[in-house]
This record gives sequence, C-alpha cells and structure tokens, in this order.
Amino acid sequence: MPKVEARSKKDVAVSFLGVSVIVFLLIWYCLHPEYYGGEGLGALFSHARTYVMILGASALLAVVLLPNRLSDQMNRKLGLIWLFLSPFVIYFSLLYLNAVKFSIHFTKLNKIAVLFTFWFLYLVVLFLVLLTGSVRVSVSVAQTAVAVLGIVNCFVIGFRGMALSAGDLFSLKTALTVASSYEYEIDWYVFAEVCLTMAVCLLSCKLRRFRVFSWRIRMAVFGVWLVLAGTFYHICCRTDFLEQHDIRSEGFTHQLRYKEYDMLFTTLCTGFYLAVDKPEGYSVQKVYEIAEPYMDAGQEGSGYETPNVIVLMNESFADYTQIGQGLELSEDCMPFIRSLTENTIRGNAYASIFGGNTPNSEYEFLTGNTMGFLPPSSVGFHLFVRGEMPSLVSEYKAAGYRTLAMHPYRGTNYRRNIVYPQLGFDTYYARVDFPHPYYIRKYISDQTLVERIIEEYEKNRESDKPLFSYNVTVQNHGGYVKSNVKNLDTSIRVLTSGVNKTRTQIHTNLIKASDDAFRYLVEYFSEQEEPTVILMFGDHQANLGENTYEYLIGKEEELTDEEQMEKYKVPFIAWANYEIEEETIERTSLNYLYSILAERLHLPMTGYQKYLLDLSREIPVLTAGGYWTADGDFYTLDDKASPYFEKINEYNFLEYNHIFGKEKRCMEFFALSQ
Repeated sequence: MPKVEARSKKDVAVSFLGVSVIVFLLIWYCLHPEYYGGEGLGALFSHARTYVMILGASALLAVVLLPNRLSDQMNRKLGLIWLFLSPFVIYFSLLYLNAVKFSIHFTKLNKIAVLFTFWFLYLVVLFLVLLTGSVRVSVSVAQTAVAVLGIVNCFVIGFRGMALSAGDLFSLKTALTVASSYEYEIDWYVFAEVCLTMAVCLLSCKLRRFRVFSWRIRMAVFGVWLVLAGTFYHICCRTDFLEQHDIRSEGFTHQLRYKEYDMLFTTLCTGFYLAVDKPEGYSVQKVYEIAEPYMDAGQEGSGYETPNVIVLMNESFADYTQIGQGLELSEDCMPFIRSLTENTIRGNAYASIFGGNTPNSEYEFLTGNTMGFLPPSSVGFHLFVRGEMPSLVSEYKAAGYRTLAMHPYRGTNYRRNIVYPQLGFDTYYARVDFPHPYYIRKYISDQTLVERIIEEYEKNRESDKPLFSYNVTVQNHGGYVKSNVKNLDTSIRVLTSGVNKTRTQIHTNLIKASDDAFRYLVEYFSEQEEPTVILMFGDHQANLGENTYEYLIGKEEELTDEEQMEKYKVPFIAWANYEIEEETIERTSLNYLYSILAERLHLPMTGYQKYLLDLSREIPVLTAGGYWTADGDFYTLDDKASPYFEKINEYNFLEYNHIFGKEKRCMEFFALSQ
C-alpha cells in the first residue's frame, strides 16, 4: 500500500504540472494576437490556429488527467511503438519550425540527407534508452534537445545572420556572455515548437516505467548500436559518399542549404568537416620550392622602418552608405575618417565572416592565413593555434618591439588569453584591466580604449623599444535594440525606407562614436614626434536584418557567390604622423592587409608576407567566399576550371605547413630572424 500511495502522489504531481503548462501556453497564445491575425482579442476565433490550439489542448488535458490503466503488457507495447515513432515526431516538429522560415519542402529535400537524419535520430534515441533504460526519459530528452537546438538556431540567425554550426560548440561560453545583449522574439513557429515539445514530453510521461531490455539484450543492442554509429561516422567523415551525392558543407551561411538538406542534417554536416585534410599533392619539399624565392626576405638587414604601430580591429565596423545601393543618412556617420586625406591609405577589405566569429578576422590579419582553406564552421583561435605559432606579433617581437594586445571584454573569450601569448604578445589587457571605463550600451566604449592606448604609449616612451599595440574593440557589438542605447547619441537618422530602422539607426550612431574616438587618437598622435602608424579596420559587417540587405543588394532571391561578397566588405584606414604616399585600395582581403601596408610603409616583412604581397597582385581578394582576380573575374576556391587554381593550391600548401608543419614548418619563410 505505501508504494501505491507514493506512486499516486507522483502521478498527481505530474498531472498538476501538465495542466499548469497547458493552461499557461493557452494564456500565452491568447495574449499574443500576432499569432492569430494581429488584430487584438477580437480576432481570436477568426483564425484556424485557435481551434487547433483548443483541440490540441483538450486532447492533452484528457491524456494528462485520465490515469493510465493499461495492462503492463499493453503499456510496454505502446511504449515501444512510441519509441519507434519518436524520431519522426521529433523530426517533423523541427521541420515545422524551419519550413516556412527557410523555404523547406520535405518532398524536395535530398533523400540521402533525410535518410541520414533519421539514422542519426534513431542513434540518439537508442543511445539514451541504453543509458537510462527509460522510454519516457529518452524521448523527452531527445525532443527537448532538438527543440532547443532549433529555437536557439533561429535566434542566432536573427542576431548574426549565420546559422549555428558545430564549431560554435567551442564558442558556447563566449556566446553566453553576450546573450543578454539581444532581444528575443517568440514568433508563432518558435511558440509552436515549444507546444509540440511540451506535448511530446507529457505524452511520454503518461507511460508507466517498464524494463526495455534485460541486461543481456542491452549488451547485444549496444553492440548493434556501436556498429551502426561506427558506420554512420565512417560514411560521413571518412569517405566522400556525401560529396558524391551532392551534400556539402561550404561557406558560412549554412541556412542557405536548409532547403536542400534541412536544418538538422546541415548542422550535422558542419561537424563532419571540422578536420583539415592534407591538400592533395602536398609535400614539405613542395613548400620549400614555393618559398625558396622569398627565403631571404625575413633575414636581418632586410631594411625596414620601426615606427610605433597601432592597430584597431573595430567590432562590426562597416560603412553602409557604401554597400550596395547604400543607406541614406541625415548626416555622415564617419565625417572625420572621410576628411583624412594626407598621409593616409584607405580602402575596402573583405572578411571571411559575417555577423560574428570575430577571431577569424583576427586570425587572418595576424597570420596571413585565409579561413578559406579551413573548415567553414571552425574558429581559427580554437582549432588552429595550438602552441607557439609564427605571426605578425612574433615578427614584431623579433624586430625589437614591445607587443601589447588589448580587448575590453572577457579575457577568456575565444581563448584569447591562451592564443595571444602563443602568437607572441608580451602583454594582454582584458576588461578587468580597465578600472574606470565609460560604457556605451553594455560595452566599454571605443573612447575608453583609445585613451588606454595613449596611456600605454606614454608608458612605453620610457623604454627604448617601439610599440606594437593591437586592439580589438567591443563597443559596436550586436544587440541593436531600443532598450540598449545607454550613453549613445542617436541623432543621426536613417532616411532609407524598407530597411530595419531600429538596427540601422543604432549601428549608424555607434559608427559615429567610433569615428569620434578615432579622431581623438589621431589628433593626439599628430602632435607626437615619434613616428607612428595607426591602422583601423572592421572585423565583419553587422547583421542588420534580411530586409536591410534585400534593399542594399537590390535582390530578394538567392544571391550568387559574387553578390554574396557584398556582405563581407569592411572599410580600413591607415594614417601616419609622418609623410607617406596617399592611396586608395579599392579592394583587398584581411589576409593580405598587413602585407600591402608593410610594403607601402617599409615595415617588417617575412617571406610569407612577401609571397602574399605578390599573390595579391594576381588575386586581389581571397576569402572563404571566393576570390577576385586582377582582371575582375570571380571564382570559388574549389573551382578547378579557374586558371588560378594551381596558384590557389600553392597558397594552400604554404598555409597547411604554417599550421600543421610542426618540426617541419618552414620557419625561415614564416618568421623574422632575431
């Protein structure tokens, strides 16, 4: 009797919780008129969704309130049927969330991708059953996990314009630190996914617990599971089966392929390609043959100037008046930067990222490597700096500079606290090292950072070393919402119609604040006698909403690879407080940027940078999205018909050796002699 009573109390608690959840969801639905027409409560019963909600809630209430009086045998049969059907329920609930958002038609999906998706879901559910011994727990956990993945993915695409990928797992801690900066809109499809997930969990909980497998059968099933999981891994990760069936994971905008493979399998694919395969035809001997003409470039006595060098990689710094058709503003948001003419080199650079993953732009600039040869879902700092690595920083250190990095945000984000010393920085200051900062929105301002740059420069004057100061701003980080404009002057208005006015106006005024801070820095150094070069460039464009880009690019349908590049263009400006030749560079890419400026300003250069400089004359822009040649033609990196394919492959050989060469790395090519 005590056992029955305890079970009864548990059932009552579950029923009470279930009823509470159902009632809460119904109330939530009623309080959001946009779900059923957006015309207030009067429209509640004019939309079919209302009747679906009522019928569904009624059926669920009946299931929750009625006790499960099935015999043990029938309960077991029903549980096994539910276990078999659960991957289909999980799959189609997620498909409903994504189908309209990303134009997914189930019948038009790649059949191989669909098959592998169900294979994966069965592996997940079966593993959970083997682990927990419970159908109720296994189905509920699997459904909840997939639903959370789908909902988070929708939010991430809205915030940064790029879908989730396997590489984002390495950035989870970083993502959590900025999550509070955004506003979360629970639209009908997200709400429906929550409702479906609650329904699956409540239905699962109505099953009485039963023993799924005896321990002998469980061991046998586990053996089968290992075979199936191993086969899945081998086919997807160790063979070219997926590529042969036109299933690929390329580029950074993964959601463009949802209509071909669906969201779940596309996300899985990003994990299949995290490893970097050795380029076909690669050998250390071939690397030395390519590098040989540049071997003496990094030796002592090569002849270079040693001014102070200050670099600002400015978060989400972009000029939307110069992208596509351009935004029309009530006043210029970059008046000082545009006013600089003397001793200035300016232009446009192309990044390999959009809306996020800032350290990939850092990686390209500091190493000269392109993300184009690396997995599309990867983050350079996470996977490809695993020990001391020759870089722009170690080069300056070898040239006798003090090397300083500053980023007024969390020091552990993207492993910067580990990676920066491995690249050669003597000192790294993060947010905790800024004692009395001025905030704009929730982030330390660019003005605070430039004041600290000046402070560190003045300290460094006491030494006999020039300063290499590398700085990553945070002021313009995403989260362009009305509730997050503290200390931001929003007087510049966006006059263009048909764009996201909130995001574009906040971002535009943030750029004006960056322009003011840059002016402060330049005006200070214009009065200093020590020769100093200041470079500022954007890491990536901000995600200002699909409607904004539809206007800017002038096209709503799917963009070509070349048209897509417009979303990766960022401005750069280099100014010196001594005489240099003025120049405008129409387009380059971040992997080339230092090499080009070093050649113009006679700064230290390694053999690798000399090679990149020569390559940039033939291929002025090379990013993960593709490359432009000097004659204006555009190609993707895997286009074997390109007359530059062999040249691209040579670059790939050098980069592979730089990253993975270890003791066979061609150091005299990648480093500056001390």
